Amino acid sequence: MLPRAKKSLGQHFLVDSAWIRRIIEAAREASASATALLEIGPGGGALTPGLLGLHLPTWAVEADPKLAADLARDQPDLRVVLGDAREIELHKLAGSGARWLVVGNLPYNAGTQILRKILASPDEVISAVVMLQREVAWKFCTDAGGEGYGPLAVWTDAWWERRLLFSVPPGAFRPCPKVISAVCRFDLRQGASLPPDEQLRFWSFLRRAFASPRKTMGTVGRSLGCPAESWTEMLEQLGIARQARPARVEPALWGRLFELRSLR
Repeated sequence: MLPRAKKSLGQHFLVDSAWIRRIIEAAREASASATALLEIGPGGGALTPGLLGLHLPTWAVEADPKLAADLARDQPDLRVVLGDAREIELHKLAGSGARWLVVGNLPYNAGTQILRKILASPDEVISAVVMLQREVAWKFCTDAGGEGYGPLAVWTDAWWERRLLFSVPPGAFRPCPKVISAVCRFDLRQGASLPPDEQLRFWSFLRRAFASPRKTMGTVGRSLGCPAESWTEMLEQLGIARQARPARVEPALWGRLFELRSLR
């Protein structure tokens, strides 16, 4: 019997077996280098048996006390953590040195925060396969000039290879959401251009740079507190047109701008 969904937790349970199989297969393809697996928001356990079949030490974090208790009872090989995925500390689960694969149907009301938490752990997480509202997925996965492109996509690209794998229709869930969902895959980028300890500074830089999307790149420097002459020199060095909009500048160029700005 399907659990009653709690609107306060943003619950929509995946019930369509075809989509469940596709997500499990995506997780399998992402699992090659992982040594531990975390499922976020297992709900009624639609994905859980398939994930346990990947034969990795597996944890699940669930915010609903009843669902957490049911999972712990029904899946003895699963380590269930009752709590908020936004507050989980991976090193406390499997110790330091674990290479995590994170999988989950993220709640619509907290998907952005949860995914940012996951992606802010490149020293622990090596891959993630997650389902989000499609408009949120675009913000993480789109390229310059695409729908939703902004600071989330640029920030993510600095450390992660990112792909939107496929969309999932509302009819695959109970209750049916009013939005289309999408499954994304993130793999830790080898030789990332920015070190992990620059994440907060880079995020702040991007938030300010994209705060007024109608601005041109020639004037964005003011928002960053950069002298006009110095900013113009940086744009010219990187071949960025002054009249370009921030949403048209490739992620790699934003990374280089951040590095150059940090040196001045």
